[in-house]
Formats: sequence, C-alpha cells, structure tokens
Amino acid sequence: MKKLLVLVVAVMAVFSFGCGRNAAFGVVDMTKVQSESKVFKDAAKEMQDQAKLLQDEMQKETTGKSQEEAQKIVQEKSAKMQALQSAAQNKIKQSFETAAASVAQEKKLSAILVKEAVPQGGTDVTEDIIKKMQ
Repeated sequence: MKKLLVLVVAVMAVFSFGCGRNAAFGVVDMTKVQSESKVFKDAAKEMQDQAKLLQDEMQKETTGKSQEEAQKIVQEKSAKMQALQSAAQNKIKQSFETAAASVAQEKKLSAILVKEAVPQGGTDVTEDIIKKMQ
C-alpha cells in the first residue's frame, strides 16, 4: 500500500503544471499519513477483519474435502481477498489524491512530493492532507 501512495505522489508531481524553477511545492510524510490517517486505519482494520472471516470460512469449507476441492476453495478465497485489497487500495488512493489536490490548490503549490525524496525545502502539508482524507 505504501508503494502505491508513493507512486501516486510521484505521478502527481510529474503531471503538475507550472513546475518552474522557483515554483512552490509541498512535501508529505507518507509514513505519518499511513499511521495517522483515519482512512488508512479503517482500511487496515477492515482488511484484518475480512481476512479473519475468509480464513475461518476457508477452514470450515475445506474440512473433509479432497485436496483438489480444498485447493479450489483456497483459490476462491484468495481471489476474494485480492479483490477486497484492491478495493481498499483504490479507496485510499482516491482519498489521498483528492486531499492532496485540495491542499495544493489551497496553498497554491505546483506539486506535492514525498518528503523522503526531498533533501530540503518545500512546505510540509502532511497534517493538512491527513485532515482532508475521508
């Protein structure tokens, strides 16, 4: 999930227009966003709950089945879990992109970059993004 958001931020930076030499830019601490954002926390909790439910279902459904039948059930549950993970990642990505775009517009920033990739400079907008993520 972290790699996805780092990629999102990088893509936003690349596609931002007006990135002149003296353009103002923001920086965001993705580690802090992940640890403090309600969207991240809710998604992580939901994924844990769903994983436990699927694991319990899988154990019940595979008990007494042949190896071939059990493997088919495991594949079905794995596919369902991957779909749930993908949906959660899309929700987080959309929330982050919306929050970052809003903060960038409000603060008149030409780009928002990942703080870890910027040796110095930039306006830290981490708290603003965390507040806007829903």
